[in-house]
Amino acid sequence: MEEQYKDIKHLVKEAGLETPSVDFLKNVMERVELSTVEMSSAYKPLISKKVWFVIAVVTAVLLCATPFLSDSKESILSSIDFSFFNKISIKNPFSDFTFHKTTIYGILFLALLFLIQITILKRRIDRRFSL
Repeated sequence: MEEQYKDIKHLVKEAGLETPSVDFLKNVMERVELSTVEMSSAYKPLISKKVWFVIAVVTAVLLCATPFLSDSKESILSSIDFSFFNKISIKNPFSDFTFHKTTIYGILFLALLFLIQITILKRRIDRRFSL
């Protein structure tokens, strides 16, 4: 496998390194300035405003017409039995928990430091990435 690369190494040494001309950067920048910038296509949403308007109107009409579509005089919600909520008894596991003053002070202090850190980091990032 090493033998395959001996010829390549020899050819690279023989060819040498090419160096760009002195005005290379200037020439490239001039061509970049002269090249025409193609206008990118304007943003076009998949669903147009007209379609969103139609969807909103249809949804509003359906929501407003739902109570009138039933044959009986009773509302739809009165026919649903919600008595199962009385059978569910979930105790609050935090009912006996109390915060001590030091805990509250610690949480407030950490929140304050967090907010200060966010503002400092935002300024630093804005300065770093501003042109």
